[in-house]
Amino acid sequence: MELLLRGLYTGATGMLVGLHQMDVTANNLANASTPGYRKSDTIQRAFPTLLIQRLERVGSQGKVQRANVGELGIGVTLDGTYTNFTPGALRQTDNPLDVALLEPEVFFTVATGEGLRYTRNGSFQLTAGGQLVDRSGNPVLGTQGPIYIRGTNVVIDHDGYVHVDGMLVDRLLITAFTEPQMLQREAGQYFAALPEAGAYVPEEFTALQGQLEQSNVNIVTELVKMINVQRAYEANQRAVRAADDTLGKLVNELNV
Repeated sequence: MELLLRGLYTGATGMLVGLHQMDVTANNLANASTPGYRKSDTIQRAFPTLLIQRLERVGSQGKVQRANVGELGIGVTLDGTYTNFTPGALRQTDNPLDVALLEPEVFFTVATGEGLRYTRNGSFQLTAGGQLVDRSGNPVLGTQGPIYIRGTNVVIDHDGYVHVDGMLVDRLLITAFTEPQMLQREAGQYFAALPEAGAYVPEEFTALQGQLEQSNVNIVTELVKMINVQRAYEANQRAVRAADDTLGKLVNELNV
């Protein structure tokens, strides 16, 4: 009976972990074409295993002897979800408002209704008033605040300085973090910074105008992962159903 209950518990926890893994993988695939997107993955931890022994009576005196049968796993749990900050490939666009950052640990800074947010997506555009914004309409910040571009010839040099018709306008506000794993993901491409992330403004970085960093999601890898997660989920589902059927027979037919 105890083994059946443990089997039910193991299968159920495996199904819950599988559902979360499927959600993470599906989100990665949905953002495979989002510039600057950083893929997520899960961390699983197995519960301690149990040693199963068989009791045997041997000899004329019926001495009890223990024989090891093997170990029984009692399920897994999620230790969390982490972000893979491996840089994506660069794509040439020749759009003067597209910017890529060469260093993988630095981010553009944008202002949202919830406060400052950080992104690797350098696909920018201009509002009717000439304000530089991202594709969601959030102002892109420079060292002096929101950046306004009123002119025709826009040049963003390697140091992030924005020149319009030969005049210096501002410098992109780029933020780096000593502990990037402390960033909290929001809405795919955005990150919010906890105090523990250690935000600071780097003195040097490299901005590449007319290029975009692609997502670091490998579609083939994510599809294979999704198939494996689906198979594991189905296996746990069958284990739960088998244990449930056996328990039902014990209760209903043997009156246990």
